[in-house]
Amino acid sequence: MPSTKILANQNVTVIAGLASGISNWKNPTLAELTALARVSEAVNWDAFDLNIKASDQKDDRTITDGAGAQSRGFTNFGGSLQFVTPIPTDTTSIYRTTYNLFSTNRVELVVAVRHGKSNALAPAAGDKWNIFRVVTDAVMFGENDVSMYYQLTLVPRDDVLSGYIVPPAAPAAITTAALAVAGATGTLIFVSATYQGWDITKAATYTVSDETKLVQVHPGIFRVLAAGTPTIIAAYPAATSSTALTITTT
Repeated sequence: MPSTKILANQNVTVIAGLASGISNWKNPTLAELTALARVSEAVNWDAFDLNIKASDQKDDRTITDGAGAQSRGFTNFGGSLQFVTPIPTDTTSIYRTTYNLFSTNRVELVVAVRHGKSNALAPAAGDKWNIFRVVTDAVMFGENDVSMYYQLTLVPRDDVLSGYIVPPAAPAAITTAALAVAGATGTLIFVSATYQGWDITKAATYTVSDETKLVQVHPGIFRVLAAGTPTIIAAYPAATSSTALTITTT
């Protein structure tokens, strides 16, 4: 069977706009994302370097401290983007729109990146995006064999949403399920959570109605402590909380 080559660059979407266009950085809406400029056409793929990196760590414990001092992680993201330079007479194309947005130093922007879906498609409910709040740094101009370009570094500005699932206009509910809805003392109960077709088991926040009967030991994993009928409710940003899932413990 012949293989099919996927054009990776055509399945990465970049949208951007002023950071003030996002009212709540914990929960950007579909309307806010749709209003951002779709700048993918102006981005040079070979120089694409905007991503989330491993966080810097700082451990404040002493060598002999066994009392559980905390390790702190600091958000580490950013990178650079390179764009096609518009010709001087171009005043309306996406190249000019992108240039006007990115070429000024020290402007606070939102830049969102979607992978795995055609960049010809607009943002939609259920999409998964990495959304960055950044500040533009100094612009560098250059040229290669085929075009003139400009490139700039995007400096992190506090906020990043990794794998953010875009909510629909009307809130959608989380669905939960358990491998077993009953268990004896000391056993584990495994719960999964989905939202708009995505597995959010590890990303959801869970509330147990009676932690003397059932306690969470890991996202989606609960240990039975005593007999009863505790319930589990899952929550996720912008979603309607799940229906209470009743666990019978013995």
